Amino acid sequence: MKAKIPASPNEIKSVLGRYGISARKAWGQNFLVNQGVLDKIVDAGQISQQDTVLEVGPGLGCLTQRLAELAGRVVCLEIDPHLCEYLREQFDRHSNVEIVQTDVLKADLKSLVGGSYKLMANLPYYITSPFLAGLLEKGPQPDLAVVLVQWEVAQRLVALPGTKDYGALSVLIQYNTRPEIICKVPPGNFYPPPKVSSAVVRMVSLADPPVIVQDVDLMFDVVRVAFGQRRKMLKGLLARHYSISPAQVEKIMLEARLPVDVRGERLSVQDFARLSDKIREAVR
Repeated sequence: MKAKIPASPNEIKSVLGRYGISARKAWGQNFLVNQGVLDKIVDAGQISQQDTVLEVGPGLGCLTQRLAELAGRVVCLEIDPHLCEYLREQFDRHSNVEIVQTDVLKADLKSLVGGSYKLMANLPYYITSPFLAGLLEKGPQPDLAVVLVQWEVAQRLVALPGTKDYGALSVLIQYNTRPEIICKVPPGNFYPPPKVSSAVVRMVSLADPPVIVQDVDLMFDVVRVAFGQRRKMLKGLLARHYSISPAQVEKIMLEARLPVDVRGERLSVQDFARLSDKIREAVR
């Protein structure tokens, strides 16, 4: 008879000991033990039998179990070989669950999901930005994503222009999705507890971006330049990066309806779109 999916610190410790698993800090292994938070994650995903769900970091399978009951197909990506062995034992009778041992940053997600999908993920801090950026820049982009991330990252995803948390990742997320923080999750909701709080963030992919831009790649190049040295005024950064005169940069910024002494952290997605269009006209 299969063991019950662990949902408390004592149950988790028992399973980890039985399978010779140690929670590895390098892989961000902190297992959620609050069923209320799990309910919020599941509710935010709005999962149906028509959905393919990609779960990143299934851990000991608490969320996987819920997804297996709701989704048509669940593809779980787990880097830890010992956890993969445990998960395959737990879900071997679930024909709609596939356990794949892989590093999600190196995985061919398109071949794994095969089409439209939803993303559910408990993301370690060290992969959050590169994973989300790669997903939105290279694809395949999910229809909806519900991610459990460090609190400071959650704040960056929803940050507004002019705030300390606003940066290149904020612009990328808000150009492609509509993000919202569902709830804050204090450290005590995990085993072992991390040193900082986390948050559940829901991101709904936009059918159309919030602004029309002539060259999306150029716009995000401008975004990277703007936040590369965020304390410096944008006009100097643009002049050096695109090898154009300060006077020409000022002309471009005025045509884009921007103050010539503005810093990149104050520009909205719409501002970056106008600015990149004007730069494109000037340097092509």
